[in-house]
Amino acid sequence: MSGAAPGDGAVVAEVLASAAPALGVTLDATQLAQLARYAELVDKWRHVTNLTGARSPAAFAREHLVDSLSVVPHVDDGPLLDVGSGAGLPGVVLAIARPGTAVTLLEPRQRRARFLTQVTIELALANVDVISARIEDLPAAARYEVVISRAFSALADYVALALPQCAPGGRILAMKGRVDAADRARAEQLAGPARVIPLCVPGYRERHLVVFGGG
Repeated sequence: MSGAAPGDGAVVAEVLASAAPALGVTLDATQLAQLARYAELVDKWRHVTNLTGARSPAAFAREHLVDSLSVVPHVDDGPLLDVGSGAGLPGVVLAIARPGTAVTLLEPRQRRARFLTQVTIELALANVDVISARIEDLPAAARYEVVISRAFSALADYVALALPQCAPGGRILAMKGRVDAADRARAEQLAGPARVIPLCVPGYRERHLVVFGGG
């Protein structure tokens, strides 16, 4: 496994501290340290688990952590399910930025799930659970106030799978680049009208949060 270079943590913290105010996010020193350590863990494990193409903790912060921070203002403290969490995006970031939120990281690939479990241990994230399963294999629980994903390409497919996990009055959130109108229309047939919120994320030409439910 590769190791982070000396000073990488400080660079990550600086990147995030600089980006956070423009995203409407407040991070204290402890949260910045946790996010920096998380980026270092991703870098340490990335060759074993193929977590990311980012070649350094700082690159991971710029390409992925800042993007995940952009949805923090749109998440409250109710139970949250991160579908297809992968390296922990956006779920780990949300758990750190909102320690009052109970976050479940859903990741079907066992190696990645083991990595996520290690992250929760090393960062002492008491508000995080890791489940290694596909969303379609979960029993219909209807207990999460927010179901979110950064990983699905087709909105309609994602919404169909997320609906049984979403509590009454809850919301289904999808992080997207360009939003395809036909795909959105298919998803709205399942979940009702969607709100598309533009996100201004440094380094991304086009970024949106698509929100179903919640009034």
